Amino acid sequence: MMPVLRTRAASTRRPPRPPTRRRLISASALVALVLVSLVWFGLAGPFRAAAPTTVPPVAPATAAPPSLDPSSPPNAPPVPTPPLDAAAHRQLEALRAIPAPSKAARNTSGDSYRGLKIPAEARQQPDLYAAAFATALLTQDYRTPRADLLDAIAAEGTKTAEPLVVGLVPPELRDRLPVFSVTDTTTGNGVAAVPDAAEWSMLAARKAYTSVEDVRVSEPIGWTNAVEAGRITDPGITARDVTATVTLHQTVDGHPLSTITSVAFTANFEGPPTLPTWRFVTLVQYTAIQTGQMGPS
Repeated sequence: MMPVLRTRAASTRRPPRPPTRRRLISASALVALVLVSLVWFGLAGPFRAAAPTTVPPVAPATAAPPSLDPSSPPNAPPVPTPPLDAAAHRQLEALRAIPAPSKAARNTSGDSYRGLKIPAEARQQPDLYAAAFATALLTQDYRTPRADLLDAIAAEGTKTAEPLVVGLVPPELRDRLPVFSVTDTTTGNGVAAVPDAAEWSMLAARKAYTSVEDVRVSEPIGWTNAVEAGRITDPGITARDVTATVTLHQTVDGHPLSTITSVAFTANFEGPPTLPTWRFVTLVQYTAIQTGQMGPS
C-alpha cells in the first residue's frame, strides 16, 4: 500500500525528544505495516470488517465477507456482517458528534467555496489532486483556528456508497467521514493528520506552522487488483498512496526549532464519472516518523 519511507539514519548520539506530544510510529513497525499492506489494500478505515491479511481496527477478529475479498471467487456466497464491538461503538459515537457539512460548505465553486486551496487544474486528474490535497492538508498554521481547517476539510469532502470504502458506516453519517478520518487516532499508529485541540493550542503558543515538500503519489497495487477483479462498484472512487516530508517550525524558549517528519497515508477520492471533479472521501492508515531536528537540543 505505502512506499517504504526513509528511516532514521543510524547515529551514536541519541536524537533529542521531539518537543510536541504527537506520537510517532517506530521504523520497524512501519516496515511491518508496509509489508502487510502490499499483500492487499486492506481498507482498514472506520467500522470495516477484517480483510484476510490485515488486522481490523474496530471489527471482531473474523474473516471478511468473501464478496469483499479480491482473492475469492466472484460467485462466493456472502458472509453475515459481524456485529460492532465496543471500540466500534465508540468510533460510531465520535462520528455522530461531528457536525454534518452544511449545504454552503458543499458548494464547490464560486466565491463562497470554503474548501482547501487546491488549483482547479489539479481537480481534473486523481494523481494531481492527491498531491495537492496532501499539501493543503499537511500545511497547517497553528496560529489560526483549528476549526477553520476542519471546516475546509468538510467542504472538500464528499461521500461514496462503495462497500469496500465505507464498510459499516451508516449512510446518514458518511458525509462526516472526511473530518472524522483526519482527526481519528484509533486507527493506524495512533497519530491524526490534524492535531487535537489541546496540541493545537500548545503549538499555537509556540507560533508553530508546517511546510510540506517531496510529495509523492502512487496507486496501491491492491486497489488496482480489486478494480481489475471487478470488486469496486463505484466507477468514480479511487485510492492513492501518498508520502511527504513535513517540517514543523516553532519557537521554544525563544529559539527557533524545526522538526522534520516523514508522513505516509492512503486516501480515497471520488471523481469522474460520478462527480465532475475530484473530491476527498476518507483517509486511511496515517503514519508519521520523525527523521530529523534542527535547533536547540
